[in-house]
Amino acid sequence: MTHLFYKRVSLLGLLLLVGLVSGCSNTGIESQILEQAKTAPQFRIGMVTIKEPKLYEAKVFQYRIPNPTITIPGRVASMGMISAGKGLDKLAANYNFTEMLKENDFRLSERLSTQLKAELEKVGYEVVDTPVNDHRHASDFRGGFCLNAPVMSEPCSNYFLHVVVDFAGYTAFTLGQPYVPMLQLRVRLISVTGESAISAISDGDFVAQEEGAFKLIYAATFTYGGTVPVDGPTDVPFSPKFALRGRNDLDNSKRIIAGLEDASQELAKRIAMNLQ
Repeated sequence: MTHLFYKRVSLLGLLLLVGLVSGCSNTGIESQILEQAKTAPQFRIGMVTIKEPKLYEAKVFQYRIPNPTITIPGRVASMGMISAGKGLDKLAANYNFTEMLKENDFRLSERLSTQLKAELEKVGYEVVDTPVNDHRHASDFRGGFCLNAPVMSEPCSNYFLHVVVDFAGYTAFTLGQPYVPMLQLRVRLISVTGESAISAISDGDFVAQEEGAFKLIYAATFTYGGTVPVDGPTDVPFSPKFALRGRNDLDNSKRIIAGLEDASQELAKRIAMNLQ
């Protein structure tokens, strides 16, 4: 039984990116695993499990500035009150916002995974699931990310796509302005063999930070919407039909979910476009 278990791991398992940050090591890579990665189809990608956000945010970027005619002591006191009020307001708004989405069974990670897989397949990739439950350091990468256990995909892949949700929710510039959908994703594509057969990725996309066979061959931040929407290679402006008139509309679950679904779909298309 033990022999069969290790044989299956050697056939299906791929250690992924354990040398990109301090304290990680890839010395345990089996040569047989590396050889199988080399013989994997050129356009097969293992998509690492996308982690569900712990908190969806209803964020105000700028609270009102105190009247400049108020005395200095009064302004200092006002700033303190605004700071305290901002903290309490943010905590309550984000908690209510997140609970509302949970009550409506909305899971961005599942929608995004499905949409991203479909869009990558449209541009010619074969996508296989790479289940990873522990994203240690994945929230900020810190130059890379470590995993507590070997990453497994079936069948074997050379490339692994790792997507982290940085921000998901609705934003307003001030309390008196409309709230608009915003989704921000950080994307990394790693090659186990250190080689890239993807035509859209040039040698200029390769970064210096690598160890052994693993190589980061693409990294970018993708943004949908926000108070200053941009239309660019990795950015998509929000659709006005998903905007909310103000704070009192933050319970409009139908429109909010539709806005986040549109954000997920549009960024999935944009990611696939950059990797085709």
